[in-house]
Amino acid sequence: MTRLRRRTPSHSGEHPPVSLVRPLCGIDNYAAETLRSTFELDYPRCEILFCIAAASDPVVPLVKDLIAAFPAVDARLLIGEDRVSANPKLNNVVKGWRAASHNWIVIADSNVLMPRDYIERLFASWRVDTGLVASPPIGSQPRGFWAEIECAFLNTYQARWQYIVDSFGRGFAQGKTMLWRRADLERAGGIEALGKEVAEDAAATKIVRGAGHKVRLVDRPLAQPLGRRSASEVWNRQLRWARLRRASFLIYFLPEILCCR
Repeated sequence: MTRLRRRTPSHSGEHPPVSLVRPLCGIDNYAAETLRSTFELDYPRCEILFCIAAASDPVVPLVKDLIAAFPAVDARLLIGEDRVSANPKLNNVVKGWRAASHNWIVIADSNVLMPRDYIERLFASWRVDTGLVASPPIGSQPRGFWAEIECAFLNTYQARWQYIVDSFGRGFAQGKTMLWRRADLERAGGIEALGKEVAEDAAATKIVRGAGHKVRLVDRPLAQPLGRRSASEVWNRQLRWARLRRASFLIYFLPEILCCR
């Protein structure tokens, strides 16, 4: 899927330092590829902060091996959990936000496959009135029937509607990738403020809009390699997302019933 328009980078020729926070939990399909892509970014000033709740997590050895394989990259592994909310992901992210050295902070899920120009693409969507840049996931590398079904949902129904809304200046955050300016979130109460909703991206959307700013999307959505999926995994994930939408944005959730006819 492609965008109807291409934006001119607002940070052309500039490379503000960025802190990239990646919360991890367990081994995702294609984990080696997605995490390795973090180290292969073509960006001159970026620190990488991997966040893991428990030292016993099976992804720890993979992260340590990657850090050892790329000694020139400024990367650290942070272990522990700050229980600031009922959201385990947010509790995992808090230490990364607090440890970040820079004013620009990207929070990105572990299963996002980052292109080399990942950070530049985020900055290209930033405008004077922007409070957050996000990207919906686009399913890639599916294996099996149910992974194809999930791809169909992510790459058509979900992504297209999200970009249509963005075209009218009503974009909303997606937790897969979020570029923040630290000061904006700190004014709203800090990283803990994302715990005011059941999902951190819903809280982010409300915080940005409440400040009179806009959530914007990248021109080209970022890939999430799926691998093999079971019927129950796909169903449970879609059901959970629907419940989150209903809890946080009921007025936008209700028209979805029309799509079931």
